[in-house]
Amino acid sequence: MKDREKKPFNYMTLVGVICAIVVLVALFNMLKTTDSGTVGIGNVGIGDKAAPFAVPIATSDLDGDANVDPDQACSVEGDDVLRICDYFNRPLVMSFWFTKGASSCIDQQDIFDEVAARNRGRAGFVSINVRDDRDRVREIVQEHGWKVPVGYDRDGAVSNAYRIGGCPTFLFFRKGGVLEDAEIGDTTSGELDAQVRSLIDGQSQATQQKTAPGEKAGD
Repeated sequence: MKDREKKPFNYMTLVGVICAIVVLVALFNMLKTTDSGTVGIGNVGIGDKAAPFAVPIATSDLDGDANVDPDQACSVEGDDVLRICDYFNRPLVMSFWFTKGASSCIDQQDIFDEVAARNRGRAGFVSINVRDDRDRVREIVQEHGWKVPVGYDRDGAVSNAYRIGGCPTFLFFRKGGVLEDAEIGDTTSGELDAQVRSLIDGQSQATQQKTAPGEKAGD
């Protein structure tokens, strides 16, 4: 009986399979990295304490980069400085925005300022511009008449610390500066207002639960 002829090994098929595996692994790692590195995707940052920082008020004449040193940022003084530590005594909503490659971000800041006006006194609101031209930021703030404090993150140090990856990004912090929720992308006034009220109501309920029987919250 004659031996069966052996088929030649197909190296091209092997190479194709290996390439496919490499591509799949790279894609998986890319998605995993994105998920682990951008706030607002999955549970990234939820439960974390807000990183201290101080930045110039966008409409002021103060020049300089953000101070993100955890030992110094909260002690920077000046009327033209926005210190995030000053907002930890109640629920806080923070918006990160920029105009480069994000055409709807200014409209979203209009919504943010509108919602802030309706909830001012019950929560803090802070807007942070990232790396736009300073003069243009001043013009935008003045043209739109925003009342929310706008900080200027010239070198992107604050956005990096908070792992911002899209515009707009809205961060919702419980009293004390603990991140409760984060959202990336366009929203409506009604949707954002509902999220803010949920944050405020949730904080109020938590305060009531911690209050001993016979005591009033705030005693």
